[in-house]
Amino acid sequence: MVSRVSTPAGVVAVTPTTRLPPLSVGDVIAMRVARHLGDGVMRLISGGFQMDVAGQEMFPVGARVSLQIERGAAGPRYHLRADPETPVAPSREAAALARLTGLTAGLAADQDGFAPLYAGLSATAAAASGAGRTLSLPPALMSAIAAVLGFRMPADAGLDGARLREALRRLAGTGKGTPGAKPGLLDRLDDLDRALAARAEGRDAVPRQATPPPPPGLNRHPRGQAPEAISTDLLEALGEGDARAVAAQLLAKSKGATARARLAALVSAGLTGQETAGLFDLTLDLPIRVGPETAVLSLQIGRDETPPRDGEPAHPAWRLRFGLDLDETGPVEAVVGLDGARVFATLWAERTETRDAFAARLADLRATLAAQGLEVVDLKVLAGRPSDPPLASGRYVDRRS
Repeated sequence: MVSRVSTPAGVVAVTPTTRLPPLSVGDVIAMRVARHLGDGVMRLISGGFQMDVAGQEMFPVGARVSLQIERGAAGPRYHLRADPETPVAPSREAAALARLTGLTAGLAADQDGFAPLYAGLSATAAAASGAGRTLSLPPALMSAIAAVLGFRMPADAGLDGARLREALRRLAGTGKGTPGAKPGLLDRLDDLDRALAARAEGRDAVPRQATPPPPPGLNRHPRGQAPEAISTDLLEALGEGDARAVAAQLLAKSKGATARARLAALVSAGLTGQETAGLFDLTLDLPIRVGPETAVLSLQIGRDETPPRDGEPAHPAWRLRFGLDLDETGPVEAVVGLDGARVFATLWAERTETRDAFAARLADLRATLAAQGLEVVDLKVLAGRPSDPPLASGRYVDRRS
C-alpha cells in the first residue's frame, strides 16, 4: 500500500493497477472518479480512456482530479490532485450515498423482467390494431407501445456482431439534451409509464404474482429471460375491451421493467455501493424478437486488463458474458474473451441436444474465426450453467413477500 503525500493539499500518491497507454514524465491528465472498486482502488475516466489506481486516500465518486506523472528514483511516480474547482465535501458525499442506497433498494424491490412486459405489449398492440381490433386506445399510448416494441432485435434473420452492436447503441440512445438526441429504451419506458398511468385513470397498477428475475449485477452470471405467455388477467381485460383494466395491467409490468433498467444503469455506473472489483463494467438487457415471442438477452461487458505478452504492444482486451433462454434451446450462457487477436470462449447449455448441437459446430466456428485472422486459444462447450457465489445477506430488501 502506498503512503499519503499530502492530505491537506488534496494530493494522494497512487499506483496504477491496470495497463497504461504511453505516458511521459510531466504529463497532467484531467480525469473523473467513476467508481470505487474496493480495497482502495478507484476507476478514473477521461473521454474514452480509463485506468484503475490504488491509494490510501479515496476521492468521492464524481470528483474531478488531475493525474500527474513525476520522475521517481525507481521510475515514474503517479499522484492524484483534487480539482480545486470541485472541492471534496464528505457530508454531501455521505448524503448522496444514502440517497443512492435507498434508491437502489427500492429499485431492486420493484424491478421485474422485460419478458412479461413485451408479452403484454405485443398482445395489446394486436388487439388495438387491424381490421378485427377489439380494443380502443389513444394515439399517444399506441405510439408509446410501438416505440418500446421497436427496441426488439429481430433474430429470425440471424444474429451477427454488426447487428448486435447497432441494437445496443439504439438501446442506450444518445441522451437527452444532446444535438440530434435519440431516446434510448429507458426514455421510452418513461414515456410508456406516463401514457399508461393517464389511461388507467387512477386505477392502481396490478402487480404480477410470479417471482421476478434476480436484480441485475456485475459479479453474478447473467441469466436470460425466457419468453412469457400473456397473463390471464390481461387476456381477460383484452377480451372485454376494457382499456382502463388493460392499462392498469400493463402499468405494473412497465414500472417493473423501468425499475430494472434504472438499476442496471446505476450498477454499470458503480453507484449502488454493492459491486466489488470484477471483470465487467456494464450490464444490460436486450429484448430479442423470436417469431411472435420476445426473449431477453442479458449481457455483461468489461475490459480485460491482462498484460500483453513479451514484445507485444499494448492493445484493448475485452470480456463479454451473456445468458439467453429460448424455447428451442433452453438456458444457454457464454463467456467470451478477446485479447488482441486471441479468442477464448466457453458455452454452457442445460439441454443435452443443445449442447450436442453446439459441440458439433465447434470445428466450423473455429475455422470461421481463424479465417478472420483470430487465434482461437480456447473454445469449448460445458453442461449445465455456471454457478454463482452466494448472494451476500442484507444486499437488498424484500418488499414483496
